[in-house]
Amino acid sequence: SRHTQLERFDAVFGAVFDTEAGTLRSERRGQEPAPSLRDDERLVPLRRELADESTASGGLPWATLPSISFDDSDDDADASDDLAIPELRPSATTSEMQRPFDLLDEAELARVGALLESAVTQWPQRRTRRRRTTRSSGPIAMRRSLRRSMHTGGDVMTWLHSTPQRHPRNIVVLLDVSASMEHYARAYLHLTRPLAIEHRAEIFAFATSLSRITPAVRHRSPSEAIAQVTDTVTDRFSGTRLATSLQTLLHHRTWSTTVRGAVVLICSDGWDADTPDELERSMKRLSLLAHRVIWVNPRAAAVGFEPSTGGMSAALPYCDRFLAGNTGEAMIDVVAAMTAT
Repeated sequence: SRHTQLERFDAVFGAVFDTEAGTLRSERRGQEPAPSLRDDERLVPLRRELADESTASGGLPWATLPSISFDDSDDDADASDDLAIPELRPSATTSEMQRPFDLLDEAELARVGALLESAVTQWPQRRTRRRRTTRSSGPIAMRRSLRRSMHTGGDVMTWLHSTPQRHPRNIVVLLDVSASMEHYARAYLHLTRPLAIEHRAEIFAFATSLSRITPAVRHRSPSEAIAQVTDTVTDRFSGTRLATSLQTLLHHRTWSTTVRGAVVLICSDGWDADTPDELERSMKRLSLLAHRVIWVNPRAAAVGFEPSTGGMSAALPYCDRFLAGNTGEAMIDVVAAMTAT
């Protein structure tokens, strides 16, 4: 930026772009033209000279960024040119999302449950027979376009299009609250709360019988919701009669209507006191009525797991998705499968 540096600037400019341009710039100023720098032997001393000056002056402040140092000690705290970056460590919530639910305490389970409640941001949609008018997407709505042309003397000024209307699907959740699912039932309840509060979802709990807990889980307080569920489900942490519970749902005068065209989520380990034939008949009818059946078995994450139990092997052929759901991260996949259109 100084007048004494113009000659050096012309030399560098000519070396990079055009030597003749640098010579003309020097001649116009009445200075002696800079030597041609096309020769590599002449470029090396110039670059070396610039490098020496850059090193002596501490670098090019207009072309470099402050140096970054990763140092935990306070010895270099007084260095004004260094920018100290704190060490990044995984948060406690991240590790809790990766740990199985049966290894979490009450406080950790509450934090993971809060994250699961915020994970439900979409909702499955179903396409209806009704269509809505648009201006660009979809096929041309001939009748509506001709009807509108009656206002313009029979000339179609704007072609209208139509696209199918979409409405949210029902979601039906069946939670196994028997003794074998005691460590996972609370985490699954946290996931179902936003489904029942913000959207159209029916929540059922079963052990030896089926209970509708949708009004209880809709409470704004998580602790109060769990307390109301505890009072509603009197047979919790007992045996499991899965086939009987499904038959109650499918033959109920009101509850059975919620299953038709819905996404059904079953959270159970598949241990059932009923016979496999009874469960197979119930699952077959359920798969015919529902749009999609998702089974979440927390024991599926174990190494070498096979659905060898009678109930699980009988129900698996009628499931669209079979997921583990034993950790917070695994439940994110469950949410994605449940809310997919």
